[in-house]
Amino acid sequence: MRRVINRLVVPVLAALVVLGTGGPAFADAQPGGKLFVGGSFGTAGATTATSIAAWDGVDWSGLVGPNGEGADSTVTAMTMYNGKLIVGGSFIEAGGETVSGIASWDGTDWEPFVSPSGAVGVTVAPLGFVSSLVVYNGDLYAGGMFPRAGGTVDVNNIARWNGAEWFALPGPSGAVGTENHGSVIAPVWDLTVVDGLLIAAGEFTSIGGVAVNSVGAWNGTTWSSLNQPIADATIMAVTSFNGRLVASRSYVVDNFNVGDVVWRDGGQWSVLGGDPQGRMNGSPRDLIVHNGNLIAGGEFTQAAGITVNRVAQWNGSAWSALSGPSGTGASGTVHALASHAGFLFVGGAFGQAGGVTANNIARWNGSAWSALAGSANGTDSIVLELLST
Repeated sequence: MRRVINRLVVPVLAALVVLGTGGPAFADAQPGGKLFVGGSFGTAGATTATSIAAWDGVDWSGLVGPNGEGADSTVTAMTMYNGKLIVGGSFIEAGGETVSGIASWDGTDWEPFVSPSGAVGVTVAPLGFVSSLVVYNGDLYAGGMFPRAGGTVDVNNIARWNGAEWFALPGPSGAVGTENHGSVIAPVWDLTVVDGLLIAAGEFTSIGGVAVNSVGAWNGTTWSSLNQPIADATIMAVTSFNGRLVASRSYVVDNFNVGDVVWRDGGQWSVLGGDPQGRMNGSPRDLIVHNGNLIAGGEFTQAAGITVNRVAQWNGSAWSALSGPSGTGASGTVHALASHAGFLFVGGAFGQAGGVTANNIARWNGSAWSALAGSANGTDSIVLELLST
């Protein structure tokens, strides 16, 4: 959150993750404390930080272990699991260790996911990546574009880790079927949990052998379709808002790329703001809930006819812009959103937020935008995703 593949086109996704007191290694991380930022950058503020950095509210630091620092390629996903920060992306090494697409950070050291066979991580070379991580029923689930996990387990872009080894999610066609516009295996862009179900979203036409339109539900045993009605839609993000599953969609209408945010209520999908009046003029790439409102970030400059500049909020009845005294929204694509310590944090590929200089990362306090303290220069390249505890 985030490759500029569809959630970008080259491995450049990133992830911003806020860690709380997940375990002893993070005992010094107080509420409102460290913010972890991932992407494809080399510096954060004036600090060397390869693809991942920590911000404590004042200063930046790199994640340096005994064998090295950061990741050797893009960081695109993060979550907490068993008291550790789990990081996914297109990297092969983290902290100087061979990890292959996924690694854990315990506060002092990087560690690979080692299968019983001795193989590490998931198969991301040469063009794969992990784009989303979520914990469901006590296990860690990873989604993205990777054919195998643990060296030999065929998983087709989504896999389960039980703390010791990887498993495929069964189905007659493996996990994910062919994408809408070709014959290659399609990515899983995002994962979330709603109403006791694991929701997988992307740009696929089947999952576990079940025909779907880019979004499916896993109950721990079987897959099912959620009957999302647009066959050629790409779904970049899913979350829960007011007890409903919410999804961002991108699709083509009359040869124009459009986007919208939809929720599923009583088995029916509807566009927030109505269709077509609620549409956006570009793709929404991330969704979170902040202070009771749904926040969408992406490539769009308008939502429901209102100028919002790549980030907008839905209060349950209408879309509105996030404006400050100097301007509205962000000057470039927003890839990542996080709610932390009462602020909304935004990451992406931009030089300004609300008219204020803020390179690739900024925060909004409800009435004004600002750069992060200690980040006069922000990051030197793209930032993409968020998680807060």
